[in-house]
Amino acid sequence: MTRPMRLLRSKRTADLAVLAAGLLAWVVLLLRNLGYLSLWMDEGFHYLAAEGILKHGIPLFPSGHVYFKAILYTYVLAFLSLVFGLGEATLRVVSVLCIGALIPLVYHAGRRFFGRTVGLLGAGILALSVWEVEYARLALYFAPLMLFYFLSLVFFYRGFFEDVRKYKIWATALFLLTPQVHQLGQGVVFAYAALFLIRGAKRFFRKDVLVSAGLVAAASLALQLHEYFFWKVGYVYFKDDKSLGGMIRYFFGGFSLDYFKEFFRSFPWMSLAVLAGMFLCLEAYVRRRDGEPGRAEPWLYLNLCLVFPLFFFAFFRTHIQPRYLTQLHPVFILLFLAALQAFSRTFVGGLLLPALGLRKPKAAAGAATLVFLGLVFGLVEGAGPKKLAAIVHRRYGDPITADIITRSGRFEHYDHRGAGEYARHFLRDDDLVVAIHVVFQKIYTGRVDYWLWSGGPGTWDAWERTADGTWRDFYVGARWINTLDGLREVLEGNPGRRVWLVGSPSLLRRDHINPDIFDYIAVQNADKLVFRGKDAMSSVYLWNDPIFVAGPARAAEGEGFPARWAEIEYADGLSKGAAAAWSGSQRKDEAFDVRIGRPLAAGTYRCLVRFRGGAGGARPAALSVVDGRGERLRSISLAGDGASGDAWREGGFVFALKAEEEIRLRFAVPARSRLSIDWVDIVPEEVRP
Repeated sequence: MTRPMRLLRSKRTADLAVLAAGLLAWVVLLLRNLGYLSLWMDEGFHYLAAEGILKHGIPLFPSGHVYFKAILYTYVLAFLSLVFGLGEATLRVVSVLCIGALIPLVYHAGRRFFGRTVGLLGAGILALSVWEVEYARLALYFAPLMLFYFLSLVFFYRGFFEDVRKYKIWATALFLLTPQVHQLGQGVVFAYAALFLIRGAKRFFRKDVLVSAGLVAAASLALQLHEYFFWKVGYVYFKDDKSLGGMIRYFFGGFSLDYFKEFFRSFPWMSLAVLAGMFLCLEAYVRRRDGEPGRAEPWLYLNLCLVFPLFFFAFFRTHIQPRYLTQLHPVFILLFLAALQAFSRTFVGGLLLPALGLRKPKAAAGAATLVFLGLVFGLVEGAGPKKLAAIVHRRYGDPITADIITRSGRFEHYDHRGAGEYARHFLRDDDLVVAIHVVFQKIYTGRVDYWLWSGGPGTWDAWERTADGTWRDFYVGARWINTLDGLREVLEGNPGRRVWLVGSPSLLRRDHINPDIFDYIAVQNADKLVFRGKDAMSSVYLWNDPIFVAGPARAAEGEGFPARWAEIEYADGLSKGAAAAWSGSQRKDEAFDVRIGRPLAAGTYRCLVRFRGGAGGARPAALSVVDGRGERLRSISLAGDGASGDAWREGGFVFALKAEEEIRLRFAVPARSRLSIDWVDIVPEEVRP
């Protein structure tokens, strides 16, 4: 073996060792707290689909409709759930593993197309990218879609550009499977257009390409026709015209370049680099020697595989959301690196070194590498270890700043589970359940009788007319309430039955729940509130049980604390029947804030807390009141006094505010603490009982 070959092999071995160690650490980190946060966004659909497969063999929703969307993905979820149980962590681990597989794939493609440095940097940026990490921790199809999509493009190049037969077969198979992960996967078909433009008609009109393209085109057409005529759930827009013109309008509507802007919104500097790189790519492709591909051909191929889908989205009718571009993100990262690499070589070789009078190849290569690395670390956006850690350790109430999530109107994680499981614990067979988000409350409460939603078309079009003339949602089959009169008829028209209303953050949105309904629930019937979730927005109200709802409204109930390690303790004699409880098994300290929803006027107040225990940790637990600037006003130690044993007791302290402001309750619970907190209240000192 020659010395260059030995050196090449040793570098590759070193790369693989670093990649393997880093990937293992990444997966272990991403698995932390994976099931802590409630299902949210569209995760509930996939839960119900997987549950339907486990029960019926097909993704059958409780409403009786089949969820054909992302059908390959839902069967994978069902298989894992059959083995490990149906739950948040099980469903989300698929996404972690898919991004984990995508990272070495990006390294391989980057190294093969552009060199070792691009491969390593591409894998690193992908692993630390907010876009990737956000969806690596959600039970959504975007992570597997990214893996299938990028693998399809790589195999297509290996097969039809490099003429390797086995990759032609694999690419065709993946082109057929990827749209079954999600219809966005149909964007891989533009690889055929790239082949035609780069290699010409003579290469394109050959049997291997035509057979592959024909199979994929037929499958794509069948998928779209199946969606249009047979899907009852999972489609994007309501279908009211089954004519050919109506079908065209359903899939295509106008022309807009908004999707080009989406990359610029999240990654402005990186997008400018990619755009500039397109011109460098064309220049490099035109001046390639003797028609040899070199690195210009795969670079042009990836550019076309990015631009063509974006132009297609300009025609295709869809909601403008950056999450619909996630499958293109690995391509975007490699193009960003390729552009900076080409610029660095051009700048150093064509300008810098000639100006300094240097001509040595080693000096040029070294200087170009330094410039390249400086540009990468200076321009890369939306990635970093701190951002990754913030996502992994996210709690309820933590702000979500990634465009890919917030553009969906969700700025923090919602606690559907807390509200649903609370109602489920006290639910009786003859009770009625009204829910705003019926999908999640079917999962967590166990049943939903009525769906409350007053938003019009475009908010959440989940209603259908039944044979008896009534309306219901088409996910779980709950009867639809969209007026205040309809809600009052259920809540006040069943005096002998308890009625639970499981709210959500949509209760605070006027386009989801109109002001009259909100005022009736949250203002006129504020005394019916029995639970507030860890997100301080999800809620549970109870009608027709005056004994259960009796008692004063506290500033904060323990069962709604955004604590990672506390469980809900249910017992008679507790406020609203529940409290937060630390068992002493937690290995780490717990620290969290509880928001008090109303500002307090200037004056003197007493903070009261009902708690039990406090033993077990090396230090006692503590409760503090902090002002809007985060400065601690007063504190109290939540430690047992020895004489009280396991009895509940109250403690408190006085604090003063010089001006009106919002305060927070700050808790510190050391590891191994045994502590229960029923409630905390803030009362003006002069009216203290």
